[in-house]
Amino acid sequence: MSVAGIGIDAVNIQRFAEVSGSRGEPFLRRIFTRNELEYAGAKKAYYIHMAGKFAAKEAVKKALPDGARIGLAWTDIEILNETDGKPYVKLHGKARSLMEESGLSDVVVSISHTEELALSNAMAVKNGS
Repeated sequence: MSVAGIGIDAVNIQRFAEVSGSRGEPFLRRIFTRNELEYAGAKKAYYIHMAGKFAAKEAVKKALPDGARIGLAWTDIEILNETDGKPYVKLHGKARSLMEESGLSDVVVSISHTEELALSNAMAVKNGS
């Protein structure tokens, strides 16, 4: 396995909550998939989870070859969770095509947060040398 790209991002949770609150549901649906919204909606700390997923999407865009430069739809990058809460990446549309064209085998992600910041890093990997 070799690293093909890395990305990192940090989001101020209060600012994210304020922007999300002022722009409403259409804003959230433009950025997040139904599965992402449902997962966070079941959590007590909704905006902390959503800010973490947003940071992860940004980190994934940076990890993908040319991902930060080309027009990927926010919903082409989906941040889901295993039953134990561990986040994982599912790519759709242009992001999925970019992954396949680049010969990537996976994109892995990690998310953490404090009360103020949601942080994420992502790594695009290739199998083999």
